[in-house]
Amino acid sequence: MPTNFAFLDDGDFLLVDGYGSYHVHRYDKDGNWKSMFGDVGKGKGTFDLPHGIWVDKRSGREPAIVVVDRQNHVLQYFTLEGKYLETLERYGLPANADTWQDLMVVPELIARLSILDANNNVVARLGDDVARIRSNSRYSVRSDRSKWRDGKFIHLHDTCFDQDGNIFVAEWVATSRISKLKRLV
Repeated sequence: MPTNFAFLDDGDFLLVDGYGSYHVHRYDKDGNWKSMFGDVGKGKGTFDLPHGIWVDKRSGREPAIVVVDRQNHVLQYFTLEGKYLETLERYGLPANADTWQDLMVVPELIARLSILDANNNVVARLGDDVARIRSNSRYSVRSDRSKWRDGKFIHLHDTCFDQDGNIFVAEWVATSRISKLKRLV
């Protein structure tokens, strides 16, 4: 039960089985299965709902696979061959990742968007409304438009950069909501 996929430069692609086996599968460009890594767990190289996947090719870094491990609240880095490298902690139900130039954006279901620099330091957390969302049922806030606040997110499910560095945010709410955050600098 796949949740996301990512493409490699050689034509292979990665598929994360986030609602199924919790493995990351690698296929060749013709769709032939080649290998897999990961498993169910709470430690290095294991997952509890791996929801997103991205190939981090930012300048000055070795290309690596980022697995967004939602229920463990972490991002895990792996080599392109699937060997565990490191874990980035302190996220709130992260859903996916995307990069532009030296930045990475991570949407978090707890009403927050994190932006990381080239060294994976958090440089901004936008729309942070965690306390309000947790004080209400996040499900009631998602379905009741009167509880939505300008400049605040509710339930970020995905984000991506466009070619100019603007960020598009897709939220999983009753009527769906997409926001565009315009890059000013």
